[in-house]
Amino acid sequence: MDYTVHDSGNLRELELRGQITFEADGDFRTILAEWQQGGIGDCVLNLSAVDYMDSAGLGLLVMANNAAKQAGVTFRLKHPRGQVRELIEISEFHTIIPCEF
Repeated sequence: MDYTVHDSGNLRELELRGQITFEADGDFRTILAEWQQGGIGDCVLNLSAVDYMDSAGLGLLVMANNAAKQAGVTFRLKHPRGQVRELIEISEFHTIIPCEF
């Protein structure tokens, strides 16, 4: 997984690319550590360029959602497509984490 950070005021949009699997754990932990530093009120994970996610990836989203709640950050997902969208819909993750399809 690769990602780019776009900040606008207190909004942070993370554009994720590639695959969200267990190997993305280190990147997610880096992202979450930055939330603890403050200054971020809203965070959006743009999934439009993610082409694959497995159950470990879903676990990373849960970890991110929990960290966002602890940091007081509003967290949502944006534009999943293909296999990633199907996984989010089948697992009903959009009922746990807000998602803009």
